[in-house]
Amino acid sequence: MDLGLKDKVVAVTGASRGIGRAIAQAFAHEGARVAALARTEDDLARTVETMAGGAGTHLAVTCDVTDPEQAVSALDRVRSELGGLDVLVNNAGRRQNFSRLDTLELEEWRMGIEANLSSVFYMSRAAATSMIDQRSGSIVNISSIAGPVAFANIGAYSAAKAGVIALTKVMAVEWAEFGIRTNSVAPGWTESYMNYELRTDPDNRGLFESIRDQIVMKRFADPSETANAVLFLAGDSASYITGETIFVDGGWVAEGWTAD
Repeated sequence: MDLGLKDKVVAVTGASRGIGRAIAQAFAHEGARVAALARTEDDLARTVETMAGGAGTHLAVTCDVTDPEQAVSALDRVRSELGGLDVLVNNAGRRQNFSRLDTLELEEWRMGIEANLSSVFYMSRAAATSMIDQRSGSIVNISSIAGPVAFANIGAYSAAKAGVIALTKVMAVEWAEFGIRTNSVAPGWTESYMNYELRTDPDNRGLFESIRDQIVMKRFADPSETANAVLFLAGDSASYITGETIFVDGGWVAEGWTAD
């Protein structure tokens, strides 16, 4: 299926590894020109090296997405060097140290909200300036099953990811008149660097198997499976879809699990 992404300019945050890298690679495979954004320059370079077309086609941009000024300057560079901006994927985020809300450090709360929610606002606002002028664009925000499901001891992360789903709907309503579609993808348990130790450390085997067995499909997702959902929402096949969230979770939310 032709997703209509060839020669589109796509910016992907948090593209240095994991799901973000898989998303950037998937867009490149479809013929898009991709700007990979993250804080770690070396990992970004490796992402671009693995993308179809190579460094001559794509762009690595070092950026802290929790800084509104850096968000603006990063996307200005994307527009200048790649010739515009058609798609923004807000994937960047951070894990939270486990803690009950009553003992959660205030700085940990602040950092969790900034990295996982405020960054989506900063980047989307910076993208919207040109998308409104061109009267077209697609924004895909990465949420999580921790948004609609209560995960104890990661309250800041869960609250932020729930906020991403709500913010996505507001963006969709406010920007529809300008031809901008905004959707989100909520991954479930995925084989990524964030849970590498959980999946590989023998001491965690029991916990890993317990989590895996709670998933309807009895396995973790591959990052490419989340990337496929992002491609669909960004492309022409989803031209009448906005304000929606696709759960790439193997049926976790559908079965109604409350994690603890």
